[in-house]
Amino acid sequence: MTTPMQRNELKAFLRTRRAMLTPEAVGLPRGTRRLTPGLRREEVATLADVGLTWYTWLEQGRDINVSAAALTRIARALSLSATDETYLFSLMGLSRTEVTEHHFTLPPVTQQVLDLYQAPAFVLDTVFNLLAWNRLAGKLYDLGEFGGPFADNHIWNAFMNPARRRLYPDFENGALNLLGMFRMNYAAHPEDTRFDRLIAALTAASPEFVTLWQRCHTAPLSAIIVPFFHPDFGHLSIHSMRMPIRDEDHLDRATAFFFAPADAPTAASFARMAQRLGGG
Repeated sequence: MTTPMQRNELKAFLRTRRAMLTPEAVGLPRGTRRLTPGLRREEVATLADVGLTWYTWLEQGRDINVSAAALTRIARALSLSATDETYLFSLMGLSRTEVTEHHFTLPPVTQQVLDLYQAPAFVLDTVFNLLAWNRLAGKLYDLGEFGGPFADNHIWNAFMNPARRRLYPDFENGALNLLGMFRMNYAAHPEDTRFDRLIAALTAASPEFVTLWQRCHTAPLSAIIVPFFHPDFGHLSIHSMRMPIRDEDHLDRATAFFFAPADAPTAASFARMAQRLGGG
């Protein structure tokens, strides 16, 4: 059974992905009377070998029976990426185990690992609240300097904290990547009301968040290179490595972010800051 949140997300996701896919990309003629900015519903249904009425109900978010085989064909018809397909299955409740959300405590060794690491490192929970960090991450992000009900939330700070925003020279791509990972967590944990509270607050406070969130972007926990600028660190090029932290039931409950320098100036900046902070 899917929740109203999942069905609403499903509607937005399928419509967005259908609008993004051109007829030419899937070997179909465009014709001269096309009004739809992308594929038509009947074209997706034909490509996926499903009935048009059934696909229309699916895209409308109706509570209908959906098999994994049919959902796989729809993913192929829409040329979904691996993370998009995982997200689609999560929205339909076909790829995750139903569990009751519970309080998660990081293993005690986590802080020791972060403190030994000689570059910024931190841990976020599923809704991207900050759980732990080392001194270099604290200095880079100015942690503890921003107040309010979502002061410890990484997404909220990215959009609402002016000092945090200035860290990202390419804000749109950086924010989209964060929202892509966040969206994957949201689909996998529809019972966690913290997501809805945060999204509602950001929707009310940030038109930019609304614009980017409506793009329905998804992103995996893979390493990427991110540009940063900090008044003390200078210009940085950083490998951002993300790794899941699982509980005793082998369910993802947090994500560890480890930064590594992507060039020599960044390595020198990290070493200089670590020395200034007494070894990081």
